[in-house]
Amino acid sequence: MQTEEKNGLKLLRFDIFRGQAGLNCAVATRQGGVSAGPYSGLNLGTGTGDKIENAEENLGLLCAALGAEPARVERMRQRHTANVAVLEAGGGAPPENTDALVTGVPGVPLLGLSADCALTCFYDPAHKAIAVVHSGWRGALLDVYGATLAAMRLRFGTEPGDLLAAVSPMISAAHYPVKEDFLEKLKAFYPGGADKRFLALKEGRHYFNLRELLRCRLEALGVQRHEFMHLCTYTEKELFYSWRRDGEKTGRFGLIATLT
Repeated sequence: MQTEEKNGLKLLRFDIFRGQAGLNCAVATRQGGVSAGPYSGLNLGTGTGDKIENAEENLGLLCAALGAEPARVERMRQRHTANVAVLEAGGGAPPENTDALVTGVPGVPLLGLSADCALTCFYDPAHKAIAVVHSGWRGALLDVYGATLAAMRLRFGTEPGDLLAAVSPMISAAHYPVKEDFLEKLKAFYPGGADKRFLALKEGRHYFNLRELLRCRLEALGVQRHEFMHLCTYTEKELFYSWRRDGEKTGRFGLIATLT
């Protein structure tokens, strides 16, 4: 992981994309920006309770730092699904109930937002295609990664060995306690004790490891070239918004990727 400071913003870059001239990808931390109060910093979420004009100005600042066009940015109305939208142009209305965006069009920035969930960029340099994926535990169990790879294979001919995958900071297992209803859901998808790979027991409570589940999904799909940023959104308050730490009154950080 590399840190870059530009125009008052702190951006995180993936080592796995270093030297990939066809891609511009960064994770935007909350540092910089014009939002105030519980949304203080570079809040990119327009539906958080922050002023919409603040979130839009923050997006403009991010795009300026990356040399992207704000009018062409593609967002999505994330709902913890495995639904994928394949885009042929930029700047349209955000697709509803969608948690993954795919494109092969240069100059169309794809944006995913989070306040604890994982944001992932898939890059296929062989077929010049990218995806940005949002995934919490629901998306992971519904296999949004598999759905994204299937969409890229159908549209571009992408195979797992073609992909480079990079995953943003997310909430760590140490701060992700779960209850019995969650354990039952996890067991339904991973019977026979396989779910224990993603759980830790401490002082009578179970803690869920989203990062490990996502890593296992990538490897099960055959995506061997991947990178995870090992920062916790809950503990790194100066860098990230966190729903579990701060509740509903919090902003959203983002991952943005553009084919160049």
